[in-house]
Amino acid sequence: MDCFETQDYFMNTIVEQKIYCKNPIDVYKKVVNEINRLENLMSFFKEDSDISKLNEVAGKEKVNLSSEVIHVLSEAYKFSELSNGAFDITLAPVIDYWRHCGRLDRVPCESEIKELMEHVGYKSMHIDNATNTAYLEKQGSAVDLGGIGKGFAADICVELYKLMGVESAFINFGGNVKTLGKKPEGDDWAIGIQHPYKQRGVHFGVVLASDKSVVTSGPYERYFEVDSKRYHHILDNRTGWPSQSDMVSATVICENSMQADALSTAAFVMGLEDGIQLIKKSSAAEAILVTKDNEIYLTKGIQPSFYLTEQNWGFSCYAAD
Repeated sequence: MDCFETQDYFMNTIVEQKIYCKNPIDVYKKVVNEINRLENLMSFFKEDSDISKLNEVAGKEKVNLSSEVIHVLSEAYKFSELSNGAFDITLAPVIDYWRHCGRLDRVPCESEIKELMEHVGYKSMHIDNATNTAYLEKQGSAVDLGGIGKGFAADICVELYKLMGVESAFINFGGNVKTLGKKPEGDDWAIGIQHPYKQRGVHFGVVLASDKSVVTSGPYERYFEVDSKRYHHILDNRTGWPSQSDMVSATVICENSMQADALSTAAFVMGLEDGIQLIKKSSAAEAILVTKDNEIYLTKGIQPSFYLTEQNWGFSCYAAD
């Protein structure tokens, strides 16, 4: 059985694949084509994407979209409801402005964020699954699938692996990991959890997983600094400013990567106590939550599959149940 390992750049992140089968290059090519297709549909930055079409007519009219984009929008709305808005794709205007300020090494003014927040609110997003149409009722509002689209893409890629007869594979969209089956030798995949205070690639722990998605959200992923203060990319939907919760890392483990993608962001924003409750009421999801006090909280189902890589990192582990 051949193994094909590769790294590419799609959806504004590095995408790593490990494919075990007799014709891995053929599989790889089809998966890459599918990722490109999905990016062209869901990108916030491509002018002819479905998302750009929806954003362009915000506050004016409803628009016909592909069934896949409608599905992702519907799931995003569901996760917004589940998290009381901690996950909200309509934060797009605020996120985009923070992105702009980051390029200029400038912190936005309170008044600027307050004005942009008037366009935010997932309940102003209307989706009709029967007609494949969507409508944003507020002019100036917008959606960005950056917090859920990679998870959807990972799910689609794994389904494509299966259709092509692959039984063992791994795909990683910049920290959004999904595994198919076990490794060829029969072992679970060992998924490292990024250390929140170390350089990329240094892990404080490992999750053993098969047929699971493992997604981590943390402030170390994207940020900029002004006057020695760091401003990270995970925004609080209540304020429009970087989340100040008690979390430094939130990892969610479940079969559906889109679910794990949304829940990891929401749990980070909600903080430890509310984040644990969110995971408990979510379908078949487990979590590894790390606080600013270097305390690691593990939900019951993941405890047998997690271990620290180093005992001297200074972390303490607790059961989250």
